[in-house]
Amino acid sequence: MASKITVRPVTGDNLRALIRLSETLTESQSHCVAPNVVSVAQAHVSKSAWMRAIYRGEDPIGFVMVDLAEDDHVPADDRPAVGLWRFMIGHPWQRKGYGRQVLDQLVAHFAGRGVRTMYTSVVLEEPEGPYGFYLRYGFTDTGHDVEGERALRLELHGARAGSPRPLPMAPRVDLITVWVENLDAMRRFYRDVLGFLVKEDHGRYVEFENNGVRFALCERSVMHGHSPAFNEPARGQRFELAFRCEEPGDVDEAYRILLEHGAVGVAPPQDMPWSQRTALFADPEGNVHEVFAELGA
Repeated sequence: MASKITVRPVTGDNLRALIRLSETLTESQSHCVAPNVVSVAQAHVSKSAWMRAIYRGEDPIGFVMVDLAEDDHVPADDRPAVGLWRFMIGHPWQRKGYGRQVLDQLVAHFAGRGVRTMYTSVVLEEPEGPYGFYLRYGFTDTGHDVEGERALRLELHGARAGSPRPLPMAPRVDLITVWVENLDAMRRFYRDVLGFLVKEDHGRYVEFENNGVRFALCERSVMHGHSPAFNEPARGQRFELAFRCEEPGDVDEAYRILLEHGAVGVAPPQDMPWSQRTALFADPEGNVHEVFAELGA
C-alpha cells in the first residue's frame, strides 16, 4: 500500500529535516523557492503565515506556507483569498504525484473555510520552475508580474455561497486510457512512431512515460465482463491528442516524418484562423491526432 501524503505542523522534531530538504533541490529549483529555514523564520515574524511540513508516511518530504492576509490588489469577487507563499517537495520525491496531492488537500482545507481564490507567483526564467506544474493543476496565468514573478490564480470550486457540494475529487484528468482493438499494432505506433517510452506493459495494458497526465492503451476485451458498453462497436472520432512544436516550420517536418513512419495523413500543414499552424494524422485504428505550433504575431 502506498504511503499516505499528509501535512502536519512544523515542530522542533521535524524542523532540521525540513531545513535539509532545501539542499536536495537542483540549482535551478533553488532559484525558484527560498530555503525552508528562511521561510520558517519569515513565518515566525509574520502574523498571517500558515506553514506545514509535508509527510509521506512518517517521513518529511516537503514544506508549504500560505499567506492568509489578502493582498490589497485582489479583486472583490475573488475574496476571501489566500496566497500560496512557499511550496517545495524534496528532489527525491518529485514527479511522483505528491505535489498534486498536497494541493488537493490545501484546496479542500481552504475551500471548506469559505476561501474563494488561491494566488501564487512563479519565476518564469528558470528551466525547472513550477510554472507548468501549476498550469496543469488548474491555475491560470493572470498575465501580471509581482516583484519579478508571474502571478497565477486558482478558483477554489465549492467555496461560494449556494454553490453545489464539491465532488470528492479534483477537477483534473489524472489518466487517459485509449481503448483499442489491436494492442500490438497500437503499441508499435505510439512507441515506435510517436516515440513514447513504455513504462509498464502487462500484455493487454501498456502505460507510457509521459510528463504530466498518465497515458495508457488497453484492449477493450479486458472490460467485456465488466460493462456491456465495451461490447458495443466503436463509432466515430473518439478522442484527439495534440502534440506541440516550438516553431511553425517544425509542424511540416513532423508531419513528413510521421507519414514516412506509417501514420495516415488526414490534413497537411496549414495556417489556421486561431493563429496556429496545424496538421492532422491518424493512428492504426483511425483516431485523428494533431501536431501544431503557435504562429507569431
